[in-house]
Amino acid sequence: MLIRNARVLTFDSAHRVLDCGTVEILADGSIGEVTDTRRSDSPGLPLNHQPAREWNTPGNEVLDARGKLLMPALINCHTHLYSTLARGISLPGRAPGNFPEILKKLWWRLDRALNLDDVYYSALVGLIDSAKCGVGTLVDHHSSPNACTGSLDQIEQAFRKVGLRGVLCYETSDRNGTASAAEGISENIRFLQRHRKGVGDELVAASFGLHASFTLSDRTLRRCVEANQSLRAGFHVHVAEDRCDVDDAWRRYHKSPVRRLRALGILDDHSIAAHCVHVNTTDIAALAGLQINVVHNPQSNCNNAVGTAPLLEMVRHGVLVGLGSDGYTPSMWEEFKAAFHMQKVRNGDPRVAFSEAYAAALLNNRTIARKIWGWEIGRIETGARADLLLVDYYPPTALNNSNLFGHFLFGIANAPVDSLIVNGRYVLRGKECVTVDEREVAAKAALQARSLWNRF
Repeated sequence: MLIRNARVLTFDSAHRVLDCGTVEILADGSIGEVTDTRRSDSPGLPLNHQPAREWNTPGNEVLDARGKLLMPALINCHTHLYSTLARGISLPGRAPGNFPEILKKLWWRLDRALNLDDVYYSALVGLIDSAKCGVGTLVDHHSSPNACTGSLDQIEQAFRKVGLRGVLCYETSDRNGTASAAEGISENIRFLQRHRKGVGDELVAASFGLHASFTLSDRTLRRCVEANQSLRAGFHVHVAEDRCDVDDAWRRYHKSPVRRLRALGILDDHSIAAHCVHVNTTDIAALAGLQINVVHNPQSNCNNAVGTAPLLEMVRHGVLVGLGSDGYTPSMWEEFKAAFHMQKVRNGDPRVAFSEAYAAALLNNRTIARKIWGWEIGRIETGARADLLLVDYYPPTALNNSNLFGHFLFGIANAPVDSLIVNGRYVLRGKECVTVDEREVAAKAALQARSLWNRF
């Protein structure tokens, strides 16, 4: 495939912006040549000038982007696809007034009510929504205690059906008893072992899921570390999302959640620490020293009123901070905006957070994907995977590599997504999902949701 006549944001090593670019997609799903047609050919050639290579042959598709914006597909480094079918659900009685009540009255009731069909359709709808927002890769954190075994297979099936790239894990926790915790460990091990052996196309990978310090005993965490020794997978864990996690760790273990998890061998450079809202200077130094991958989830933190993560402080100390949605939204552009604006409010300074929000959304997520799973995504460069996003954005002002932030914040983030390509294959084309029938999926999901809500 060849995409031509596109304004290309490469995010390559030179951070090139090509006013009229041509991008080659090879049969193996990687990117071939990336050229600036205007600069590489003679000046004055029309926009529809064909490159020297002959492409108009059977089997070789040429897409004329007609000046649309082409950039790497977005990445969501922490989400919960199982939450999709809770959309619009009503909670009986008094509304939850704090984070522990939100967990007990909504999310922990919901995950116990899920069956395997619910898991599949919740993932399927969430992935379609994400694709339509230009997200090509999601790192999911799953829980369904009464439908644990095989649940990750259902989510993987949904990823492969839609055609997105994903990392899956199961949320190990003691909150439903030791037997449930053991089943969660087994589900992680089973899925990790299968994907360590390889399944061919590298679209789906695995990590080892943990809930949070306050729902995990030392005994269970040690069992997880022991089970993971031969697998050498990274842990994916919630850290200091709410003050209750910190208070519990100090009360029971006389240390912060970061220090507790570090001491037990949970946190290392292949682990994801989601949230890290309530971390102090000592915690931040530990996160930086261990090269732990922190994922900021600003809108969810706002919704749960748990606080605002110290993004600027973490970045200043050398912590790699990516961006996720925590299942709150499929749109990573909304999270990018929220991260930017919340740090201004937190610091009381309109001059801050430009580079930090930009890096979290567009640079650090790809670094995390490469560092942990070896995926070369998030850039348009020869040899990288062809995970690409085509957007209906025609800049009304100058666009170059020095002013991208303003275009992202006020233009690109608001522009319609035209097409999404993952691993060289269309997922979205002309604003329509080409891999699944959206309306059929929505109708089946509605039936599942009705049954789920009754059980809830």
